[in-house]
Amino acid sequence: MPSALTPADFEELRQLLARFAHVFDNGDTEALEEVFTDDGVIVLAGPGREFHGLAAIREFNTSLGELSPDHHTLDTVFDVDPEDPYGTVRARSRYLAVLPDGSVHNGDYVDVLVRTPKGWRIAHRRSVPRHPVRVG
Repeated sequence: MPSALTPADFEELRQLLARFAHVFDNGDTEALEEVFTDDGVIVLAGPGREFHGLAAIREFNTSLGELSPDHHTLDTVFDVDPEDPYGTVRARSRYLAVLPDGSVHNGDYVDVLVRTPKGWRIAHRRSVPRHPVRVG
């Protein structure tokens, strides 16, 4: 049986969440495999859009082009899944996103993080807008 999560695991998890912003905001679609599982999911709760699988996440990232926000992940709390204390972690983070016009959007990321043979990855990310609420 694997050992329980260590401080090194939590540091890797923090690095993973930080890496998302660097990879996604720079349009480094090849490096998205360092962030998401192959079957990873992004759910955008505000506009009600979903992207299933690494190929769809890459396509979404590419489609944003110059309109991609600049993401900043803050105030993350981790919860170890009591049913799987060695391989699944739930995380809730606040985010700030600076939009191309300089306005700021914020919300919460609700993530399911899993340990894979290549390290920790995001299996499911739900992005929930808070304020201002964006329409369209």
